[in-house]
Amino acid sequence: MVSWSDGSDSSEHTMEYVSSASDDDTIKIPATTEDSNFQGPETELHVFCHEHGKAAEKCVAFQGIHTGTRFLCCAEKEGKNCGLVEWIDPAWPNTLENALSELWFMYEQSKRDRTEDNLMHSFAVPDLTQEKKKM
Repeated sequence: MVSWSDGSDSSEHTMEYVSSASDDDTIKIPATTEDSNFQGPETELHVFCHEHGKAAEKCVAFQGIHTGTRFLCCAEKEGKNCGLVEWIDPAWPNTLENALSELWFMYEQSKRDRTEDNLMHSFAVPDLTQEKKKM
């Protein structure tokens, strides 16, 4: 289970730089969710992004196997961020990572299915309108 203590034992933290950039050269940081207990600029660990010199931003992941884990990232909201990601919480156990992965897969599949259904219904509407006019 993820520890939500405010301890600053840096030996647990892992830092990485996200390398997958989008077409506009903005590096994709994991999707996040709001958490009033962990938000805003990081002031205790003194982690700064190398490119902008800004204090890292506190975030809680809401994507894939990292859902619910706290991390620090580049605070640059507009323009090019440097991709700094420092995980505060340890990784989930493998069984939970597998479960989260499967849940996110099911969610994405459900979104695709709904989109396909909406598309099929949009093709049916003109046909039904024509039939109604013929009656």
